[in-house]
Amino acid sequence: MRAAILYEPGEPLRVEEVEVDPPQAGEVAVRMAASGVCHSDLHVVDGIHPHPRPAILGHEGAGVVEAVGPGVTGIAAGDHVILSWLPHCGRCRFCVAGRPNVCESLAWSDAGLMMDGTTRFHRDGVAIHHSTTSSFGERTVVPAQTAIPIDPSLPLAEMALMGCAVMTAFGAVLNTASVRPGDSVAVVGCGGVGLNIVQAAAVAGAGTIVAVDPSPAKHDLAREMGATRACSPEEAAESVRVDHSFEAVGPLATIELAITLVGRGGQAILVGMAPPDARPSFDALSLTMDEKAIRGCWYGSCRPQADFPMLVSLYRAGRLRLDPLIQRCGLDDVNAAFDRMRRGEAVRSVIVY
Repeated sequence: MRAAILYEPGEPLRVEEVEVDPPQAGEVAVRMAASGVCHSDLHVVDGIHPHPRPAILGHEGAGVVEAVGPGVTGIAAGDHVILSWLPHCGRCRFCVAGRPNVCESLAWSDAGLMMDGTTRFHRDGVAIHHSTTSSFGERTVVPAQTAIPIDPSLPLAEMALMGCAVMTAFGAVLNTASVRPGDSVAVVGCGGVGLNIVQAAAVAGAGTIVAVDPSPAKHDLAREMGATRACSPEEAAESVRVDHSFEAVGPLATIELAITLVGRGGQAILVGMAPPDARPSFDALSLTMDEKAIRGCWYGSCRPQADFPMLVSLYRAGRLRLDPLIQRCGLDDVNAAFDRMRRGEAVRSVIVY
């Protein structure tokens, strides 16, 4: 197959031929139909977050199962699937408590390997690391539990976004923050995740939804997705105070802004991937006296087997819109997609195979 490989941070990905091993026990092979290009991948490409190399990145995708490994049940060749990037052991105290997103038994995945400590990708005898789903390739091999079957009539380019941006956003609103009807919400950063947070807040019945972004073009799209107001970061800092603020980008400045926007009794939900050395400053006394909170949100506090069907139901009902967020491209355009993201131009580039 062809895949986009990261060899060194700061260098463009190289689209090259890669050999793919068949799935082993508990795994499935998937022919990719589409992959989103996510900001989290950009952090790895730019060297902000380290990852074992060489590696096939991409963690937001959808495709068709080609083969299943020994012991796999409930999924078969020909099934259409969304790929979740969240494997989980099902046995640790967090999994048992219904919090698989913070499973404590995933050292093999963090190392860019499959559960048996090896990889399924090779090039000229050199092992190529995984990034859980490795959706920047025409084919991939993933743990069977991360391939979520869906109705084959659903459009796979749009379903690809479910795997990260949509799940993270809707989970942040519905699971992590528990936004209720009538609450006020601010969303800092209107990219692929941020605009889906806007949509999710509208689904949750929020009364006020403020989209905060320096790009006027994104203001218009945010209003289309359900925002009741859109403004610049400077304007928001002066005039916006809400029950729930969501930071959806990661830089220190936007984290501190999201904390500033929280009103009495409210909470800031940090969704974006901050740099490892980010140390935000905030008014600690205000947190105490006004009973404010700052919470982290990892993959929308999701339970994949329960939450993905919920998202599909919202999509079928017309309450979740994805096509307006997508800019389609090919695998050879992956570096250009990252450049658009760096410039803040694209909402969500989607590689269509």
